[in-house]
Amino acid sequence: MGWYVAMLGWTKTFGTSHLALRFPGVLFALGSIPLIFLIARSVFGSTVACLAALLLALHGFHIAWSQMARMYVAGAFLSLLATWLLITLVRTRRPRPGIEIAYVAAVMAGILTVEFFWPLILLHLFWTILVLPRPNVEVEYLAHRWRTPRLFQIQALAFILSAPALTHAVYRARKAAVRDPNPEFLVEYFSFGFLYAKDHRIIPMLQIGPAWTWIILIFALVLLAASLRAPKREAPVVSLERNIPFWILGFAAICSACFMLWLASIAHRRTELLTAMSVLPFLALLIPTMGTAWRALIPRLPSKTLHYPQERTLLLWLLAVASPQIIFVASYKVYVLADRAFLLFIPYYLILCAAGAVWMFRRPPLRLVSIGICVIVFVFSIPYAAQKPGAPNDYQGIAQAMLPEMRPDDLVFMRQARDWTDTPLFYYINDANFIVSEHEAALRAHPSARVWLVTWPDEGTPTVSDARRAALRGYRQTLIIEKRRANAELFEPRTKTH
Repeated sequence: MGWYVAMLGWTKTFGTSHLALRFPGVLFALGSIPLIFLIARSVFGSTVACLAALLLALHGFHIAWSQMARMYVAGAFLSLLATWLLITLVRTRRPRPGIEIAYVAAVMAGILTVEFFWPLILLHLFWTILVLPRPNVEVEYLAHRWRTPRLFQIQALAFILSAPALTHAVYRARKAAVRDPNPEFLVEYFSFGFLYAKDHRIIPMLQIGPAWTWIILIFALVLLAASLRAPKREAPVVSLERNIPFWILGFAAICSACFMLWLASIAHRRTELLTAMSVLPFLALLIPTMGTAWRALIPRLPSKTLHYPQERTLLLWLLAVASPQIIFVASYKVYVLADRAFLLFIPYYLILCAAGAVWMFRRPPLRLVSIGICVIVFVFSIPYAAQKPGAPNDYQGIAQAMLPEMRPDDLVFMRQARDWTDTPLFYYINDANFIVSEHEAALRAHPSARVWLVTWPDEGTPTVSDARRAALRGYRQTLIIEKRRANAELFEPRTKTH
């Protein structure tokens, strides 16, 4: 809900034109390019960073979603920002409150923007526990081993302050407009992040040939494997142990829990579950303790297996490869497979592919060929993605065709259930006499009015029949307007003279 609250202030300031509504997405998309450069440069160097930034700038799927008034590109920007701040914090040698506050704010903003931010910050925590160096002390100073790193406390604070957003996500959880789990989903993700994904909303379906699908997938996986050979930049990880006062975390947990209890008290359903969730901020207080226990009891991976440069590469692999597969497996139990939401993880996958393209060959001519092929594949994705509609129904087209034919006293019949699919039409036609309930009573109150019946047919149901059409059985149809999965039918009373 954070995106919509932010957009409320934005539209109050800049209006609700197409440009005003879509411009924030463009800004977040542009802001993602320097962030992916900074992350890639910190791991692989400037050459890979430049290519990764170029690939994101030419990523057709990312470009398409950056032009829509939706929150997913903003989530990708906040994902990159939080990851960059985390990488900065793990190598700082002194407390940096400004960066710590920025990390907590980025996490909170990300969670309020896209639900998939939860697995992202869980992987942030898991990676931090794995890579923070253990204290190098003698056995007699055993107590020193149990000192809590400051970064654990920062992450605990981010969890505590973000917990109310989880309450809202659980409250509104439902079977949404997402895809059923299918291996094809993973094929499309690992093909450079849905670069040439099918689009079922276009009739006939937009897709590339099966041969090209497998060629692009194999090419992407080869680059991913080649990234293992890429040299990494040295950046030692530091473990600060100057603790944040416990009362700050405790006070934040109390405030967060009270807010969650209040949310549960005003909920219309799942009240017991939401009430029980108010314990989560207090459980988050255990994060520093559990992370410290891991450091004290479990030895760190030996340097030959995982040394400083590879630790940040491990974070990229967790976010780019492990997280999407975990979410895919979870989709068999919960409805979460939305390709647009995976924009959070695509930039990390592009960094690894860029590293593979640069370091797959030792000879410069062959290296230029691999980079060139990669860029060409991404360039052609831009016109491909441009063919995808912003929505399955052509709301703008049907509204523009209706407006010249409409009269001030016309009625517009919409569904009584107030389905969210109808909502975008209100943006394009915002001053009509919409009827969403008691259609027959409206006809009796306006016996001479013309009536527009707006429906959203698909290829399986070309004619939509419901109670609205039954109410119009005494009227005759005088006009039909058809657009992509959008129909508008004009009915007039039979007794009216022409």
